[in-house]
Amino acid sequence: MRKFWIQFHRISGLILLVPLLLQSISGSIIVFDHAIDEWLNPSLIVTHLPKEKLAALPLIRAATINALPDIDYIKSLRAPRNQHAAYTAFVQMKKTSPLYAKKMEIMIHPYTAEVLSIREWGSYFTSFIYLFHYTFLLGHNAELTLGFLAILMLVNVFVGIYYGWPRSTKAWKWLVAKNQKITPTVGRLRRAHMLAGLISLPVFTVVIISGISLIFPNQTKWLLDRPAKLNPPIQQQNNPSVDEDLWLKSAKNYWPDKQWQRINFPTQQRPAVEIRLTDASDPRKTSGSNMLWIDPYTNEVIAQQSYQPLTVRQKTAFWLFPLHNGEAFGLTGRIIIFISGLLTTLLSIAGGWLWYKRKFRPQRNQQQQKTMKLNLKEP
Repeated sequence: MRKFWIQFHRISGLILLVPLLLQSISGSIIVFDHAIDEWLNPSLIVTHLPKEKLAALPLIRAATINALPDIDYIKSLRAPRNQHAAYTAFVQMKKTSPLYAKKMEIMIHPYTAEVLSIREWGSYFTSFIYLFHYTFLLGHNAELTLGFLAILMLVNVFVGIYYGWPRSTKAWKWLVAKNQKITPTVGRLRRAHMLAGLISLPVFTVVIISGISLIFPNQTKWLLDRPAKLNPPIQQQNNPSVDEDLWLKSAKNYWPDKQWQRINFPTQQRPAVEIRLTDASDPRKTSGSNMLWIDPYTNEVIAQQSYQPLTVRQKTAFWLFPLHNGEAFGLTGRIIIFISGLLTTLLSIAGGWLWYKRKFRPQRNQQQQKTMKLNLKEP
């Protein structure tokens, strides 16, 4: 049985080698996607901070609607992440537009309501890496394939830890290189592979499990009993809807200790305003786990879902994505995930090179010895 599982670890590791390398490198990049995007596009950074307050949300909405021709409606508006960041709006284009079915992103200056950029999500570097990380740019089927490969990876990790765990003091000293004996290349590769695996095990396990949950969201929702998103009915009126600032004022009055992060604007399918909010206990710092639904005409709160009263099982569903990218623990969490990605890269390279050394080096040596013998026999 031991021989079978060791062979399983090697063969499955070879199958996973290239996908794991690509996933670890792309994952390490998108941990700091916003910072990298702003570094590559400094025009997105708000450098001059005027003494005036933020621009009124009706101005932000008007700037977004007028940024492109043939915008049908605004799908969502995201609050600036900090005082140097812009508003981010995603819009739905009309069917007659050549941009229809494309995910268009519009960045708005938070103080002047000036349009800073208009981009298709997935076309600029960090969004391209993000899309590549989840689908390898091959669509939904590739996403599902990645999910099953992640399950295989989880089994592979546990098999590797079980059979590679040092079971003696001597083995531990060899692993941490405390003995002074000269170790051959294969031994050094094996040591690097095992050390990288042991060091990154806790984080690696969390990242794999959370990644699997993101690829299979429906199954995860069922397993963790995550509350379904509400869609309260709205009585349509001839009067125009109230200003967006009043929506936020109602949300602040309802939950004074929470800060809004996203507004999902009303549509025909979902006529209520949906506002996502976060607080100190919320793992989703940039998206929010608390939701309010507001009547866009009367400005009344008509439904809510709070993170606090949920069971531990239900709260786990809201932790999965923030754990996957480290957001749950702020900058420290993101750095840990970044380092884990680098260790995974080392783990993959060391494991692949170790297999190569063991598989082909003896054959090469034997072939070289045969060639030398033949040369010696020649007159």
